[in-house]
Amino acid sequence: SGALVFSSGVATRGNGGALIIGSGSATAGRAGIISLTAGSGTSGTGGGMLAGAGRSTVHTGGSFHVASGEGTATSSGAITIRSANSATSGVSGMLVFSSGTTQAGNSGAIEIGPGPATAGRAGMVLISVGSGTSGVGGLLTLAAGRSTVHTGGVVHMASGEGTASSSGTIMIRSINSGTSGVSGMLV
Repeated sequence: SGALVFSSGVATRGNGGALIIGSGSATAGRAGIISLTAGSGTSGTGGGMLAGAGRSTVHTGGSFHVASGEGTATSSGAITIRSANSATSGVSGMLVFSSGTTQAGNSGAIEIGPGPATAGRAGMVLISVGSGTSGVGGLLTLAAGRSTVHTGGVVHMASGEGTASSSGTIMIRSINSGTSGVSGMLV
């Protein structure tokens, strides 16, 4: 079928036009949703979806910003990034979070962390791998970067500071074993 193109015009001197897609606000109800979905395929792969910021040849490239909605009276909205479940003869899709490579300079950092809390407990960061019913559980690898000309990267692990009381605890342990095995070894 034919393609649909929504684009602003080209500018030879000045900024290009903006493209804004949004639903209207609601005063006594829920605001409308925006749904972007690629097509499915019966004899090939499903349609892909690509979202990317603009490229610049003389300045920094465009930023890509994803934010949930603010809740002025209650909680803000959630952001869910996940691959879909697989069928019986495949695996679920992989998630890749990576900064780009550089030719001369430092590559970009990846920062994952909750926001601060002024009158409550700060949010938790949980990283876990999946369980297996017919094989071993998933592997979790934490490794610093390699260098061919200098010292390798550092793995730094620190508990939280308690300015009014004790600092947090760091616990490294293997989980309990079943009836026919032993608990994992710490090396």
